[in-house]
Amino acid sequence: MSENKIKNIIGTKYTDNPIINYLIYLMLDPEQPSYGGTTYDEWRKENDLDVIWLNGDLHADTIFSVWIPLKMSLKSIAGDTFSYKGNRRTPSKENECFKDIIQNINHYLPPEHALVKELYQFADLASTRANVMRLPNRQMQKRGFFYFDQMPKTLYECFGEGRFNTYFASDNAVKEWVKEEKMEMFFDGSISRNTIKPLISRMQASDCEWLKESDDILEMLVQYNEILRIRSEASLRSKV
Repeated sequence: MSENKIKNIIGTKYTDNPIINYLIYLMLDPEQPSYGGTTYDEWRKENDLDVIWLNGDLHADTIFSVWIPLKMSLKSIAGDTFSYKGNRRTPSKENECFKDIIQNINHYLPPEHALVKELYQFADLASTRANVMRLPNRQMQKRGFFYFDQMPKTLYECFGEGRFNTYFASDNAVKEWVKEEKMEMFFDGSISRNTIKPLISRMQASDCEWLKESDDILEMLVQYNEILRIRSEASLRSKV
């Protein structure tokens, strides 16, 4: 069984609710230093779950953000609370919002809702080693800002003339990285720019979109969970 590192981090605050655990984890972090430099790197080694999973390797990155699907879900289901200030502004990534979500979690995210059920599975899987990859270059961590951490668009930009192709010697190097990180499930058959599976069926692999409709978010999370289960199984056979 995989070690529960998020439990190790939050200690006695750990609960049986994976979304609450994630929010507690965010609130435990000390104030994050400015991006770049030794201080920031040392902060990541002590506080970033992905870096901790890779034993301090600063090239670590989460494959799927938890916060972004959580925020999409909150805005879709509890729109009267989280949509009135405009797209993507609320809830914000601040302790005040985290505490509010924790206190009202069953109201904002009704447990019987199909999307919420899938979201809980995702939050649980996303805290494991299966949700961590090693990037060839740390500059690729900006994919969160550019593409909401969505992997199809990230992978698309690794090939050809894409934004991230400069971090690879060739498209063959991209293919080797995909194999090394056991991410073949993002492709339909061979590994190429043309075979990347889209985020959801109505999109193209080259698309990046902030999802608003519950059905779209649910479809995305179903795919996320399947991918993480496959990577979890792979980790039992060999290191991912």
